[in-house]
Amino acid sequence: MFRTGDPVIHPVRGAGVVLGIEERQWRGSKDRYYKIQLLSQQGVTLMVPIDAADMLGLRRTISQSKLNQVWRVLHDDPRELPSNHKKRYQLLKDKLHAGDVFQVAEVVRDMTWRQRDSKLTTVGKRLYDEGLALLAGEIAASQGIELNDAEVQITGQLGDLLGDIAAN
Repeated sequence: MFRTGDPVIHPVRGAGVVLGIEERQWRGSKDRYYKIQLLSQQGVTLMVPIDAADMLGLRRTISQSKLNQVWRVLHDDPRELPSNHKKRYQLLKDKLHAGDVFQVAEVVRDMTWRQRDSKLTTVGKRLYDEGLALLAGEIAASQGIELNDAEVQITGQLGDLLGDIAAN
């Protein structure tokens, strides 16, 4: 159970902070919901039924020790992605929405490598941006920092790759 002020991660919507627990009546029954302020979208709140939070993949942010593992994932060599764009994009979307920060880091790393070697398509760029936003949100929530500062940390970890991209 989460409390007011807890940073949490929604597998699709990203990082947020629990604003409180509200009771709502719907279709004749009263249910309790987490009211979550999304970090990436100011003014947008998400209502997650408490009873369905586990099933939906709502979880706590990563610890500092796991953050070090994320940095290692970003430094690893990329995985080979399917050459078929439909299969590639489906694989990347599945990883982004699995709710696993390490899979999100893999997408960011792999798409950064792909961007270094060739231009990303519009869909590829969107998936890269989504992955970067999800990863930055997780890091920002876990460290209590701003999203921009988290993105700076990520780009710092990917520095050599991004330098190669800028040079091309």
